[in-house]
Amino acid sequence: MGGADRRVRDAIMNQTGRSGAWLQRIAFPAIALAGLLVMSLAWLPAAASHAAGLAAFAAVAAGLVALAAGGWWLTGRAQGERDALERRIERLEAEKADLEVFVHAATHDLHEPLRKIQAFGERLREQLGLMADPAALQSLGRITGAADRLRALLDALHKHARVRDTHTRIERVDLDAVIAGILEARSADIRTAGAEVETGGLGDVEADAGQMRTLLENIIDNALKYRRLDANVNIRIAGRDDAGGDDGRVVIEVTDNGIGFDPRHAERIFGLFERLHSRDAYEGAGVGLATCRKIAERHGGSLSARGEPGAGACFTLILPRRQASLSPEPAVTG
Repeated sequence: MGGADRRVRDAIMNQTGRSGAWLQRIAFPAIALAGLLVMSLAWLPAAASHAAGLAAFAAVAAGLVALAAGGWWLTGRAQGERDALERRIERLEAEKADLEVFVHAATHDLHEPLRKIQAFGERLREQLGLMADPAALQSLGRITGAADRLRALLDALHKHARVRDTHTRIERVDLDAVIAGILEARSADIRTAGAEVETGGLGDVEADAGQMRTLLENIIDNALKYRRLDANVNIRIAGRDDAGGDDGRVVIEVTDNGIGFDPRHAERIFGLFERLHSRDAYEGAGVGLATCRKIAERHGGSLSARGEPGAGACFTLILPRRQASLSPEPAVTG
């Protein structure tokens, strides 16, 4: 169970402890009983000789009894709802534990058979040599290609799952340095695309450095990947402080002149395994942008996009400059 889960569970247990629940439930009857006792001692003797006084006493007593019964019923119902919520959380914790096992298996245990498929595929290719049957080589290529795609998918899922895991570390991150590192690592791809990249001063934020690199790298890779063939790639990365708020947030926009997308798909592109194009047209696992949004939200920010077909796209990332803490999401080990 992750730290956040334990905090939620402890909070609920503090609110719904058995002794506390019973104290709450008997509060109304106790108050009503005390009221009846006081009335009986102070009011009843004086009202006994008057019919109107007795009627008033009876009405007030009936009201107190109704208050006691209603309070008993309401607190019992509330306790039942709390118990149901606790049972639901227990079920969710069990399901999450199963999911963690699955994620671990998917991102770790499946790599070993994949490595064997790739290794034996390459060995078989060497044994067949240059004189092998073209049809056999094509089939072998499909096998190794599928293994490569599956391995890339598992790596992407592993990275996606680790966004909320306990290894996240908050520190001061120089976003300009992160961008410079990405551009240096992608220098060959940038030259191949004939891309021009313009960067502005982004400043620093308190965040997980690795996750910030993953986020910005995915967005830049998208701009390089989904480029138009009839124009040089232009990518502009600009930052500014949020003028509409006083909580110290930075707005980062990554704009390109690529193929763009239909505005109707502005939310769909952030879905896990969502693809707007075929795998043959553009490589990818359909996980990158989902991971980007997950990272942004994990840090208390947001990520959105707008675009037009043939006119490029603009990704808008909003992040707080300073972090009190990461959003309390359940941890996923991997």
